[in-house]
Amino acid sequence: PATQKQLNRGVRLYELLKQGQYQPMEMEDIVVTLFVGVKGYADRVDVNKVSDFAKSWLEHVKTSHKKDVIDAIINAKYTITPEIEAHMKKLAEDFTSAYNA
Repeated sequence: PATQKQLNRGVRLYELLKQGQYQPMEMEDIVVTLFVGVKGYADRVDVNKVSDFAKSWLEHVKTSHKKDVIDAIINAKYTITPEIEAHMKKLAEDFTSAYNA
């Protein structure tokens, strides 16, 4: 069971890492995108919807929470501090629940 869970998460992380050709992501966008995968939020989304979920999540953070997430990550030298992590967990939980509704 734990092995299957790890494999499923790996598939989702792989989907999250995909980038369009000649469309590299900014480092802070990668950090925000991988957060939902590493912390398990993407586990609650069907694999075939992970890419759309990630795009929607990133767009949500960039448009509604740029200062307290994106700018905070950049100012912290691309480190997720405990404060940023706590805020992102709340945002990710709310976003994932609404996305799956």
